[in-house]
Amino acid sequence: VSNTSEMSAASIRKFLDSVDLGSPFPVIVATAELGIHKPDPAPLVEGARQLGVDPVRCLYVGDNETDLLAATRAGMDFCFSGPDLEWILSRHACNEASSFARARASQRGVGVDFGRQCEDEINSLAKPPGSLGDLETAAIRIASIQRRIDPRMDPVAAAVFVADHGIAESDVVTPWPWTITKDIAKLMAAGKAAASIFARSSDVFLEIVNVGIATGDSPDGVRDEVVRKGVSDIRSGQTMSPDDVLAALDVGVNTASRLIAGGSRVLCVGEVGIGNTTSAAALISWCTGLNPRIATGVGSGIPEDALERKRQIVADAVESLDPNLDALEALGRIGGLEIAAMVGFMIEAASVGVPVILDGVITLSAACIAEKLCPQISTSMIASHQSPEPATVAALEFLGLQPLVNLGMRVGEGTGALAVVPLLRSMCNAIAEMARLTDL
Repeated sequence: VSNTSEMSAASIRKFLDSVDLGSPFPVIVATAELGIHKPDPAPLVEGARQLGVDPVRCLYVGDNETDLLAATRAGMDFCFSGPDLEWILSRHACNEASSFARARASQRGVGVDFGRQCEDEINSLAKPPGSLGDLETAAIRIASIQRRIDPRMDPVAAAVFVADHGIAESDVVTPWPWTITKDIAKLMAAGKAAASIFARSSDVFLEIVNVGIATGDSPDGVRDEVVRKGVSDIRSGQTMSPDDVLAALDVGVNTASRLIAGGSRVLCVGEVGIGNTTSAAALISWCTGLNPRIATGVGSGIPEDALERKRQIVADAVESLDPNLDALEALGRIGGLEIAAMVGFMIEAASVGVPVILDGVITLSAACIAEKLCPQISTSMIASHQSPEPATVAALEFLGLQPLVNLGMRVGEGTGALAVVPLLRSMCNAIAEMARLTDL
């Protein structure tokens, strides 16, 4: 069922036949001929009529939210498409209660054999063996995740999840008011924040998702997926309810699904949330066993007295948790909405074979929770850089990841992930385009 303003079903079939794709489709509906376009459900209902099937027995596979809305209105089941349609369809058949539960239950791991074949390709390039260093390792990892010999970077999309933390409502751990979170989201949407500029420079589609800004409505250009307006103070012992956690996880899963269905084959992830380095330090300490006082850093920059208060708050938070606590419960006790959304985002991407490039310490805290929930999921991740925050080293070791660069970056917003996209793109292009040793 194709939204088109001028093509007929016959002309669509002729086009598909020209590339040997016409035969799988017994019915083609061109909305131009109906004079009604999706999201109106009529074109989908017409397709079902021509197939002689009740719409409620249909699964509609689409690549955008217009498709989702049309399917919902037609009473059809729906799933987003992806790079491996057979896997997408079998995964959709999982009888799970939520998007997150389905993604978590359908992890299939990476294709190690594809990575080995990619390594053979790299070794055949007209250059000294191993001379492109960590970029070669990263390309092999991408090939394994994507299950293809020739890793590809494009299209790349980035999601930046935005939410507020109750600890930041006062100035106990940061001099920045939590209203800054909304201001930065507004700047990103206007193309004037660091992430916006890095995304443009790296040719990456950027989406900003409001999961829990505490003050006012979502700024123009920011996607509104608010679960609640900010989380409670970490000192309360419960930052989010279990329902809040699951809702935020689903936001992350659905964001990844949409971006992948739209064609993205590599994803970057980042966040904005004043005060969230406190939660990140606590989560990484709990996951890795790192001393919470050692894990706690200056974040966006705080004086020594505030740092000492922050260390104590993180230590108290970690010490209140049983080391064997369920990871989702720990997330609800000391985490944040944007961190939970990133966990869902990572788990969904891994489930469908799409690499996720991590940013700094906040994304690493989400990755650690994802690893607790889905062991070995870190094999689907790429660490972009080493943040100066002290919890970074322990998190990277826990995840078994080697950062590509160390530039002292600590701005957040996904900027570190965005910064390494051109490097990875160049390496993938080299595999496809470089001369081989046999050409010499």
